[in-house]
Amino acid sequence: MGGIIGLQGTQDAAQMIHVGLLTLQHRGQESSGIAVEKEDGDFFNYHMSDGLVMGKYTPAILETLKGTSAIGHVRYPTTGIKSGLTDAQPFLFKCAHGSIAIALSGNIVNTEALRAKLAKEGSIFQHSSETELIVHLIAREKLPIENALKKALNKIEGGYGGIMLFKGKLIAFRDPYGIRPLVLGKIGKNFMVASETSAIEVLGGKYIRDVEPAEILVIEKGKLSSGFFTQPKKENNCIFEQVYFSRPDSIVRGFSVAEARMSMGRKLAQQMKDIKADIVMPVPDSGFFAALGFAKESGIPFEMGLVRNHYMGRSFIKSTQHMREVVAKLKLFPIGGIVKGKNIILIDDSIVRGTTAKKMINMLKEHGVKNIHFAVTSPPIIAPCFYGINTPSKSELIYCNMSHEQIVKEIGVTSLHLITIKNAADACGGISGCQGFCSACFTDKYPTKISKSTREAR
Repeated sequence: MGGIIGLQGTQDAAQMIHVGLLTLQHRGQESSGIAVEKEDGDFFNYHMSDGLVMGKYTPAILETLKGTSAIGHVRYPTTGIKSGLTDAQPFLFKCAHGSIAIALSGNIVNTEALRAKLAKEGSIFQHSSETELIVHLIAREKLPIENALKKALNKIEGGYGGIMLFKGKLIAFRDPYGIRPLVLGKIGKNFMVASETSAIEVLGGKYIRDVEPAEILVIEKGKLSSGFFTQPKKENNCIFEQVYFSRPDSIVRGFSVAEARMSMGRKLAQQMKDIKADIVMPVPDSGFFAALGFAKESGIPFEMGLVRNHYMGRSFIKSTQHMREVVAKLKLFPIGGIVKGKNIILIDDSIVRGTTAKKMINMLKEHGVKNIHFAVTSPPIIAPCFYGINTPSKSELIYCNMSHEQIVKEIGVTSLHLITIKNAADACGGISGCQGFCSACFTDKYPTKISKSTREAR
């Protein structure tokens, strides 16, 4: 999982990719990388770094990344969890076709079977990431690169958005279900692609459209061509993008993320119309817009009773449970003067493992909160995601291991309210309930086949 951005046709390509990665930092904090195609198209200037993007790409480093075509990636690990630079992307390869730089956001669910088959046939893998599989599959084809990529993508299953640099071409592709996001934009006469519209707009670019499910875009010398590697499937966009993962200033499926979250808050207020409270307050920052929507719908005053330490990472996004617990202790601080003696409605985007919730509730009680009604803008998460969100096993999901009543007691709230699947989908622009969205984490029903071994490996 992570975030990707690519562009072509500008002399300051590396600097622009750097800004784009800063914008996409919320999508991955494990590592990052920028690859710029050399003018002769023979190979790439590149730089990889672990941790946050900020401060790792100095002016001196960016000066070495010469070229007009570039791609970048920020990563947080989901499969083959492994910290460090070994799996930092973009990956760089040389094969019979030529030099390839590639980056992927998402997961391939038939990795194990494909890796075993390719290894048996002589392939040697350098990385634990499934992104490398695509290059091995391309390398086996004697077709032109676009056709080789089409054949490769027809052999993989999962949810992903990907970008490649190859001999003066910027190539972008998206999974047949449209699970993971990928958008097309333009800066002046130059095309670009990114995981989110915010990364395009921060650079002064204009969002044009979403890359379609199963679509391959080829950008070369300012011209855009489009094709499909297979028939697009019934659309299954990840609803967690709007619930949690995407920036609030991004557009997903043509809908503002901020407005979708406000709508979720309004629908929660309708579900909780009999609950009385003194104030509505968000868990910052991702609960902000939902709490604002709740307050407007309910008429209960909005207050900021928690302050977030923005120098801490997201507790959900950390690779290990220990690190999630450390971050949860440090990231949020109650404001006693606002919360003391109050009956509050506390709005958060999700309850996954319960790591943050329990400690946060305890802190609020220590600062004199009277009653806490906890409202969540995602339905109960009962199944792991195999498409790029790091919820690897049911053993880690609180709703798989406790009843609703037990969770209320465990995290220490007066009441707990979760949005319904229908209300969440409606708020995000769904049609006929959850049509158009992947809701596997709420239903345990997946749009692609998930093998028994893949399930057990999680």
